[in-house]
Amino acid sequence: MMDFTGTGGDLEKELRIGISPLGDGESMREIKRGPNMAVPPTPPAKDLPPPPALLRLDPSTPLGSPSEPPNRPLPPRPTAKPQTPKVPQPSRSPPSRPQAPLGMNPPTRPGTAASQTTGTTISDKYPVSSKRLSWISDGSKRPIKYGQGKYGRVELVPQPSDDSDDPLNWSRWRKELNFYSLLMMVAMSGVTKTMFMTVNAQLAQTYQVSYTAVAALTGVPLILSAFSGMACLVASRICGKRPLYLASLLLMFIGTVWSTNVASSYGQCMAARIFQGLGWGAFDTLVLGSIQDTYFEHERGLRIAIHSIVAVTTTWGPPLIGGVASQGSVGFSLQPTILSAFFVVSVPAIALGAPETTFDRALAFPETPATATSQFKTSPPLTPLRLPSLETVTDYVVKLKPYAYRSSADLTILLQAPRAFITPTSALLAIVSILPHASLWGLAASISLLFSPLPFALNSGTIGTLFLAPFLLSAVAVALPALTPRWQTHFTPKVHMAALATGTALAFIGILTFGLHLNDAMTPPQTTTTTPVTNTNNAPAPAPAPPISVFALDYLAPRASLPAVSFVLGLLAAGAALLDATAPPLIRASTAFTGSSLAAATRSTADMSAGVACWRALAAGVFVVAVPNAVWWWDGLRGFCLGVGVVQVVVAAVVGMVWWLWGEGIRRWDGRVMGLVDLEGLRRAGSFFDLD
Repeated sequence: MMDFTGTGGDLEKELRIGISPLGDGESMREIKRGPNMAVPPTPPAKDLPPPPALLRLDPSTPLGSPSEPPNRPLPPRPTAKPQTPKVPQPSRSPPSRPQAPLGMNPPTRPGTAASQTTGTTISDKYPVSSKRLSWISDGSKRPIKYGQGKYGRVELVPQPSDDSDDPLNWSRWRKELNFYSLLMMVAMSGVTKTMFMTVNAQLAQTYQVSYTAVAALTGVPLILSAFSGMACLVASRICGKRPLYLASLLLMFIGTVWSTNVASSYGQCMAARIFQGLGWGAFDTLVLGSIQDTYFEHERGLRIAIHSIVAVTTTWGPPLIGGVASQGSVGFSLQPTILSAFFVVSVPAIALGAPETTFDRALAFPETPATATSQFKTSPPLTPLRLPSLETVTDYVVKLKPYAYRSSADLTILLQAPRAFITPTSALLAIVSILPHASLWGLAASISLLFSPLPFALNSGTIGTLFLAPFLLSAVAVALPALTPRWQTHFTPKVHMAALATGTALAFIGILTFGLHLNDAMTPPQTTTTTPVTNTNNAPAPAPAPPISVFALDYLAPRASLPAVSFVLGLLAAGAALLDATAPPLIRASTAFTGSSLAAATRSTADMSAGVACWRALAAGVFVVAVPNAVWWWDGLRGFCLGVGVVQVVVAAVVGMVWWLWGEGIRRWDGRVMGLVDLEGLRRAGSFFDLD
């Protein structure tokens, strides 16, 4: 503590402290200290009353002077403290392995490398755009939306808009109603495709036509379904999917009802089948796109798996029942009669339960200021599934329209689907799987030709049992990859080569064994010639035994094992299904590599998948018509199966080598063919999560 004692002259230089009350109007008063008067000690801080006024030094006293009061700190100048916003904390306990989802750490999703360019932004290059996205490349951000319930920490992909008509924002019952309504028509299509497999020989006798003409009742509709499927993909860009579903439902209804009364006219039966084939196309190519329009990324896996399993099981399972149903007095007309009864449910289901799912989400975001940050908030729990109220149902029915989506007929938009059909990935997938798939259809259509006549003389019910193994093994081959999440996320080139080799081996064993076994069973044994023995008694020599006929019921027919025939045909079906299962992950990898945005990648995935399905349907229709001409005798069956099996092995080896060596180059060519690479739309500084 400094000493403040001194002479009287020095006391004239006394310390002056002005205390100005806040707003009281009083003048400054002086406090003088006498000689040798010590400054009283400073009371403790807790005893000090709140300062009534601001303290300030006299301007005449310089700072750092020895006369300034000791141990008297100046109070800090009051400043307004910034108020920190309170962030609500999640109410749930942290997970055992804390891992922040995308968009939480940092609080907003980081921009891509393209979005961090300086100078020019999207708004500068495209001033007419009015899109507001969850993260757009000009730096503005929107709140990121998360799932509900156990998916509360999963970022929704794609990000839904704020419009209640957005299919991603539909209620749970509305989504499920749409999905299962479409699934019912997928099942109806599969049943009608193989409706005549077990009764082709019976139809040939009834109509007095060749077996090839009867096989055309299945082959021609398959060919037409390939072209109608491509036409539906192109038309859906302009009018949406709902009008095409309604038109296809009408065509299938007309064809199925007409088939119930065509027992005496082959021409009418073919006309009815043409109507059905034109209706198959929409449900073969558009349903996957509807699933993508309605469900988020984490919800699609199970639905797509269910769709694949239903499509396969309803194709190869119905012959088991259809063959038995055709044994009665009504004959084959009973099958379309039974199917017609299901339209009582399917017609209202599509008309009322399958609204338009095509939605232009890019223009659905309102023109509101973007938020500065996007904090993670605990999602609300899932609402319990219960029946909708009458008001909700009434509002839903009022909004149903047959034609609810319109778009401009731009040539670039119309060519999106045809371009996806001829991409290298789609072409290679079709080439490597087209022979097993088409051979399965061709041999299945020839089953009645092989086993209905002598020496087997099997009825339609017994022929239907030969489809048991194809039904079971194909369902297993489809379900295992579809229900395995790692099949999509860890589909490495090694896994691809293993799946390609396994599918080809199953198909090769199945088709080769089918042909060789039946040819060996139906080939009579060679009669051996013996040296004649001289008869000393001049008695006539015994006559040689006649050759065994191929139509002998007691010898050749039992040599062919029907369970073995069914099993090897099932191996062929399993191999074809396993090769088909390699298509989704390869198409997904290609579209993610070349897609300029998430919407473009999703659209290209549906187009390329539909393209592969159309190529297979086209080849299946051709084989259904052509194979009976090649296998109607046993040597022809052996040559066909041997040739197709060897060619499939060679094709699989070549395609596998091309994918192994030039996989990335194939994906680059996909983008060039579809117009997604080296175009101005891709050169812009945008984010993959932008909507186009």
